[in-house]
Amino acid sequence: MYDHELARLPYRRPPMNRGIDPQRLNWLWRLICELGEVQPDEVVEALHAAVVPVDAHRARSWTVGDRDPGFFPITLAELERNMRALIALRQAREHTERGLRRAVADSAALDGDPPARDLPLEW
Repeated sequence: MYDHELARLPYRRPPMNRGIDPQRLNWLWRLICELGEVQPDEVVEALHAAVVPVDAHRARSWTVGDRDPGFFPITLAELERNMRALIALRQAREHTERGLRRAVADSAALDGDPPARDLPLEW
């Protein structure tokens, strides 16, 4: 809910809760994955589409805690690359879906088929 009184106060940056190591940003990657509902398989698909060799084990290793034996630290550069690859993959999917919907609509218009709701009922 928007609060007009709160909006008038000056913005203050939150305090840093942890030391930032640009070579170990797994905690930030996990938050991004939770927020964006990103699964390791989708990350692998996006990275392969961007011609980045990676396997599912590595993608999963970025989302586990640092005490887990399968942990592998993700760097700031990897985090950015992953996000850009995911954005590109999702945009490509959206573009393809729009194109398919347009093709189906054009095909139906060319065939002269009446919309399904206008068809007479058959008993």
